[in-house]
Amino acid sequence: MSGFIKKIIFFAIAFFVFDKIFYAFLFISPHLESDKRLEKLVNGEINKEIIILGSSRGARNIIAKQIEDSLHLSSFNLSYPGSDIAFQEFLLQTLLANNKKPKAIILTLDDPIQLMPNDFINFRFDRLYPLAKYESINNEMIKRREKNFLSRFLILSRINQVNFNITEKKYSIWDSIRSNGSMPISFQSKDAAFNYDNAAQTYNKDNESLAKIKSFTNFQRLCLDNSIALHLIFPPNYKSHNRQFENRIRQLTHSEVSLFVHDTLNDVYHDKSYFFDERHLLVNGAVVFTNELIDMLKAKEHESAITVLGHSVQ
Repeated sequence: MSGFIKKIIFFAIAFFVFDKIFYAFLFISPHLESDKRLEKLVNGEINKEIIILGSSRGARNIIAKQIEDSLHLSSFNLSYPGSDIAFQEFLLQTLLANNKKPKAIILTLDDPIQLMPNDFINFRFDRLYPLAKYESINNEMIKRREKNFLSRFLILSRINQVNFNITEKKYSIWDSIRSNGSMPISFQSKDAAFNYDNAAQTYNKDNESLAKIKSFTNFQRLCLDNSIALHLIFPPNYKSHNRQFENRIRQLTHSEVSLFVHDTLNDVYHDKSYFFDERHLLVNGAVVFTNELIDMLKAKEHESAITVLGHSVQ
C-alpha cells in the first residue's frame, strides 16, 4: 500500500473520529430548549383527542385547557407563532407517525396570507435545528434542502450554529407556554394602532403559492384518510371579516371538512380591550373565542351522533 493511500486512510479515520466529537452538541441541544413540544411529538408523547394547529393566531387565540375542561376531551395546542401551512403539515405528519391519532384537529387560518408567500409565516426550521439528532428531523431538513445527504453520515454536516449555544433557553414574555401548549398573552402591544377597519376586505388569489396550496390540500387529505375530524377556523381580526378570503378557502376545502367563522356580530371583536394587536386576541378575548369553538365542537358532536343514529335505524 502506497504512502499516499495510507495518508488518505489515516486522514479519513481521523476526520471520522473528529466529526463524532461534535455529537455532544447535538445531544445536549434538545435539553436546553424551553419549548419541548416538537421533541415530545417526535417521541410519541402527545397523545391527545383534540389537537390545535396554526400560527400565532392558534397559539394566542385558543386555550386548549379550556376546551379540555369543558368537553372532557384531552386537548393540546401545537400552534407555532410564525409557522405556515407547510410547517403545520409537517407537524401533522409527525403526529400521525409517532403518536395516537386524535379525534379532531382545529386548524386556524391566517387572513389573508395563509396561502401566499410572505415574510410573516414560514417553515420554522429554527424549531428543527435543536432536534437535529433525530433522524426524522434531519430527513425533513434534507427533504426541504435545508441540509444535504451528507448529514446522514457526518455530524458536522448535520449540526447548525444554534447547536453550539449551550446556554439553557428561557421563556420570554412573548412565548410562555401553558401546560397544554397554548400561549395566550395578557398585555397589549405598544405598537398597535387599533383603528377598526369596517371596510370590505379584498383577496387576490393570483398571489397564492402553489406549494402552500399543495400543503393545504395534503393537510386535509391526511385528516380524511385517518378519519380525523378537521375544523378550519377563521379567528377574528380587529377589522371586518374578509369574505373574499373565506370564499377562496371554501373553494379549496373538501366537503367533509368543516369551516368555522367567529361570531362577526359579537361586540367583543370590535373592542380593542380584547386584542393584543390588530391580529391577535388578549387572554380575555381568547377565553371568549375558545368558548365559541367549544360550542361549535359540541354542535358537531351532536350532529355526528344524530347521523350515526340515523344510519343505525336504516
